[in-house]
Amino acid sequence: MNQYKLFAFDLDGTMLQKGGILSSRAAASLEKAAKAGIEIVPATGRMKNFLPQSLRQLPFIRYAITSNGAAVYDLKSDELLFSCLISTQQAAAVLELLEEYPIYVEYYAHGNAVTQQDAPKMAVEKFGFPKEKLMFLKKDYTLVESLRKTVLEKGVCPEKINLPFLPEAIRRELWQRLEAMGGLKLTSSVPDNLEINAGNCDKGAGLRGLCSALGIPQEQTVAIGDNGNDIAMLEFAGFSIAMGNGTPEAKKAADAVTASCEEEGAALAVETYLL
Repeated sequence: MNQYKLFAFDLDGTMLQKGGILSSRAAASLEKAAKAGIEIVPATGRMKNFLPQSLRQLPFIRYAITSNGAAVYDLKSDELLFSCLISTQQAAAVLELLEEYPIYVEYYAHGNAVTQQDAPKMAVEKFGFPKEKLMFLKKDYTLVESLRKTVLEKGVCPEKINLPFLPEAIRRELWQRLEAMGGLKLTSSVPDNLEINAGNCDKGAGLRGLCSALGIPQEQTVAIGDNGNDIAMLEFAGFSIAMGNGTPEAKKAADAVTASCEEEGAALAVETYLL
């Protein structure tokens, strides 16, 4: 009998190759692990409704850790199994600070993405979005006049406030100012973004919440990732793997290191450690 019962994996830069591609080898390795009785669980900074179709169509994927652990869903029943959200007042304070900068801002709530009406157009014309990031503007957005006013008027508690592209100088300044506010968890999944969650929220907390819901012991979990928002999950899992393309911090947090994403490192890790 396999000693592991749950496999949590990051998406971009880990299981998904450039362009958000799930390779045939990766899909086959996940299917074999599922047949061996292991729960196959995406663990991503994306919100629920932006999970790639290549994963959602796999019949053996039932659970997903989304928004950096802020919302854990049963995808079959659409039940929210665990959450750790930013309070309305704290979200409004963050959004008020962000209004000072010429940047693209979105937040996730109830598995959906919300941004301001002119933001996708401004991302291209004013905010300098690089070509490879344009796919992230193709979410099924709810468009509002003001993020801050919407949060306050509707009492929204966001899963995550996301800044998908920031010039380095603005990113450094914002990181310092947001950190000084307190009560927030700041991470990055790529070098030019900034992801804002509640202070007690990360992928490790999401994985812990899912394990509790399913009755799976911590030591029977495996996790794989490549970047800053994966570290807490790598530290929590019973056994953890960092990608060859991962950051030094991710590699330090992991028990093993596999090949890079473009070299099928995630599939290799499944074949080596799970099968």
